Formats: sequence, structure tokens, C-alpha cells
Amino acid sequence: MAMPTGWNWLKYDQRNIRNIAKAHGGARIATYPSIGTLQYIWATYVQGIKWASILDLMSFNKAAAMSSLVDRYGYKPYPYKHYESVFTRFYQGYLLPQKFGVDKRRLHLSTLIISGQMTRQAAEEDLRSIPYPSTQDLHEDTEYFLKKMGWTAAQLKNYLDRPEQPHANYASEQWLWDALKDAYLTFRSHMRKA
Repeated sequence: MAMPTGWNWLKYDQRNIRNIAKAHGGARIATYPSIGTLQYIWATYVQGIKWASILDLMSFNKAAAMSSLVDRYGYKPYPYKHYESVFTRFYQGYLLPQKFGVDKRRLHLSTLIISGQMTRQAAEEDLRSIPYPSTQDLHEDTEYFLKKMGWTAAQLKNYLDRPEQPHANYASEQWLWDALKDAYLTFRSHMRKA
């Protein structure tokens, strides 16, 4: 399922990530795993690496998979996709909704509705609750986040209150991606006609 417009950015835009980090305090991201546009094209078209969304290629039932994981491995489920760590939970459950009005539960629940694994009414009911397991978890995760980031509560509030800055305001590889994609599609179209 495609993301709604404005909910994400080119995921191969290494330059954008680095420029945002530099513009906002110079966070050290040298070891942050990322791939740029040219590296992606090299890996895909020169090295022949195929990128596959495994779950899109098979029949997947979330409830059955969860039950199996719990029974076989003692797995402890978390309430929403990407809530497996404090940072991803805090990012998707608090920062995205508070700062950008993005509640990714909508997208994740939509895939369950489309696949017949959840009713629309059940999803709407789920969305009426806060996008966090509990207010206590949110408080604890906020404290953890502040400690790890070296921020104060006032700095977090300042971040949330200041105006949004779109990705396009920073250096980007989007133009390169668009140009190479257009060239590829034109080339492919001509090759099919030949």
C-alpha cells in the first residue's frame, strides 16, 4: 500500500538525511546505516540485487503469525507495527502524530482491512485511542528519549512547537532520482518499441 502524499520522503536520499542532521546540531550519523540514490542504482542495476517485500509475495495472516510466535517462542506482542523499540515506538507513536499529524496506524490498519483481517469498524475503534500503548509507557519512553538525546523537556517542547520544515528545504538527491528514473523509463519505453 502506498503512503499518503507528504507522509514520507525518498528513502534513498542520503544527502537529505545528512543535511538535516548538519542543519540541526550536527548529530553524529557516520554509522547510521543508509543508502544513497547512486548506491541503490549500482546495487540494483549493476550488481543485480533484487529488492523484495517478502510479505507482499505471500499470503500472510497477522493473527495466525502472532499466535504461532507466542506459542512457539514465547514472543510478547507489541500493539502496533514498529513499536518493537523505544525509539521507533516514540517516533511513530508520539513524534509523528504530535509534530506532523501523521498516525501510521491508519496505514497499517488499512492493510489489515483490505486483506480481510480486520473490519473497518474495529480499525476506527482502535484509532480512537492514543497512538501509544499507555500514558505511563509514553511518560517512560519520553524520559528515555530525552536522556538518550541529551535533551530537556523544554527542548522537546521547542522541537514540537516550531514550524515544520519540509524535506525539500534541505539538500537532496530527489532531483537525481527523478532524472535517472525518467531516463530509465524513456530508455525502457524505446527498447520495448524496438
